Amino acid sequence: MRIRSVSDIIERFRINCQGYIREYRFLLILTVFAALADAASTVYFMLRAGPDAEGHPVIRLISLVFGPILGPIVGKLCQFTAVVVLTIYLRLWSLYIFVAVIVLYAWAAWYNVWGCDLYYPRLLDWLDRLT
Repeated sequence: MRIRSVSDIIERFRINCQGYIREYRFLLILTVFAALADAASTVYFMLRAGPDAEGHPVIRLISLVFGPILGPIVGKLCQFTAVVVLTIYLRLWSLYIFVAVIVLYAWAAWYNVWGCDLYYPRLLDWLDRLT
């Protein structure tokens, strides 16, 4: 479908919204749980290390504005909204987008709690050896 105007985009959303929640409810629920875990772990991480330690530049900026608790929550809500809009618009690709997002959110939640202590010291050691 070629996009010629804003009305083409609106029409595509209208068509793709039909049955969206019913078809993707399981993936939407998994995405919500993964997003909640990532947001909670990001709050935990930022309370320990501060917003300046955040790797995602937009989440870091939002957290510098709203603080280490509200910032990750606002940022994750914006990300989740973008995922829903993207999966509605690109409905044929939704399964792949959802799987990628769920895996990335779950990995980020794990990293914020346990992985940063595991990876970061070893990374610094490896970088020292390279220089």
